Amino acid sequence: MASSQRPAYDLYNTSYTRSVSCRRHPLRSASALLTLLWATSGVAAPAPAAPAAPRAPAPPTAEAQSTDTGASDDANGADENPNSPLVRARDGMVLLERNGKVLGAGSVLAGDGRILTALSILGHGNNIDARFADGSVSQVKMGHTDRAWDIALLVPQNARWKKGLRASRTDPAKAGTNLRAFSLVGNKEFAPARTLLKGKTTLVGGDSELLQDALELVTRFKNTDLGTPILDDKGDVVAVVARACAPAPNQPCTRVPYGVPVSAIKAFLRTVPAAAVPPAPWLGIQGVAEDVGAARGVRVLSVHSKSPAGAAGLHGGADKNSADTVVAVDGTPVLTPEALGKAINERAVGDSVQLLLFGRGKFRQVTLQLRAAPEGGLSAKSKISPPPKAPAAKPKPRPAQGPSSPGY
Repeated sequence: MASSQRPAYDLYNTSYTRSVSCRRHPLRSASALLTLLWATSGVAAPAPAAPAAPRAPAPPTAEAQSTDTGASDDANGADENPNSPLVRARDGMVLLERNGKVLGAGSVLAGDGRILTALSILGHGNNIDARFADGSVSQVKMGHTDRAWDIALLVPQNARWKKGLRASRTDPAKAGTNLRAFSLVGNKEFAPARTLLKGKTTLVGGDSELLQDALELVTRFKNTDLGTPILDDKGDVVAVVARACAPAPNQPCTRVPYGVPVSAIKAFLRTVPAAAVPPAPWLGIQGVAEDVGAARGVRVLSVHSKSPAGAAGLHGGADKNSADTVVAVDGTPVLTPEALGKAINERAVGDSVQLLLFGRGKFRQVTLQLRAAPEGGLSAKSKISPPPKAPAAKPKPRPAQGPSSPGY
């Protein structure tokens, strides 16, 4: 289910830095960063491995059955150690649902918050919810898809899950029986189970495209397990379970679960559109840096009437004695509009934040819930009215950026 140091799996570790403006997202840079990080993560090409004998050999089928061996043993061992790689990995898993019905699994990209899953489980792609490890739910929208490899990137609309998964540097063929995947058991619970690979193969993907170096699975999966990541012993991702056709002479295509390798996921993420980003959280004010004597912060010039700030009763204006000054966000001081914008952009739509304000000679605290800016941004009808002009004897407040004050 978003660090100064960028780990290798920046599918699984790309920060999406939201714009200071409530109407802009600089995710062109995030998508480019994601592409660069995946391109340089140095995942070695898997070498062919001898077939491993599963505990109960059975070829994968079109309607995959329950995941093979080890689920209960692994689950119990992981639960006893909250710091185990499997427990940490499970925290990065999500259940994908439609109207309460489980469609399959997905994994959150570490430091990013977007979700990778199998495309074929999503149907028409609308009305999808992601259920995170703590039980919270966010509506998600389709951000990017690849029909050939059967993978999709989903964008949460009202949450930013901070625990995610990273790419493995391990050759999956060498990892052998140390590989694990998650299977759905009981009432919407994930349990890890041993996962066995037969080796690399060529399958037929969507639009009849040949999938080179697809990972052939010996272990069988249920339909609701599609989208789950396959993990190494460190809890990092070596592949994602999706579906493709296994070609057979003179026979119709049989759809089977297989592992989408990290190399294919990297290539997929390089093509993510810049617009495939979560909506920016919106506070709804314009302001300037100000020292009001008793406090320093961002003095509010104007408040959008339909914004979270407006609902919380923030006051704006040119007179610093009557206008509110935002001093801190969740206890962290904000001395400039840029600092305030950064503090808000680190949250997600739906998050609650506490503002420390100074106004009319008194400090006070307000708690408000961030939401997205109005549809279409701030149109001519919904723009914030300009602040009243200051008296001629007083200099006009200097905006922190550009010719006009930035909006958050």
